[in-house]
Amino acid sequence: MDFKPFKIMVALVFRGDERPVISQSVFFTEKLNAQLTIIHVNQPALSQPKGKIAKHIDEDAIREKITAYGFEKILNKIDIIIENGESVSEIINKYAQNMDLIILGHRKMNTFKSHIMDSIDEGISNLVTAPVLIVQKN
Repeated sequence: MDFKPFKIMVALVFRGDERPVISQSVFFTEKLNAQLTIIHVNQPALSQPKGKIAKHIDEDAIREKITAYGFEKILNKIDIIIENGESVSEIINKYAQNMDLIILGHRKMNTFKSHIMDSIDEGISNLVTAPVLIVQKN
């Protein structure tokens, strides 16, 4: 019988409010002795020329942020995926196919905004087949 490790993927935006999301990811990774993958999608800036990335996040920036949040103990145990593209939901869905759990952060939207648009985490949870854990950001 082959042992298949439990796989967790956490999608991070890196707006500076991801500490609770990373904390939950580390918690479940340790409790389930899981393999953790962090994914970030660099999106084009709407106000920039076509294809220009709004704020480019790379692997070093992710490692620095994880260290700043106090979770450096997981740095040598994670896989990091960086993609560039417009559809965050579709890109994450592409990588979520072999995952056992997806962890996403959620920032509350005001009433007006919530009536006219879905949040990105809602779009992701509608596409992926794995269970999704939504973590409220502060």
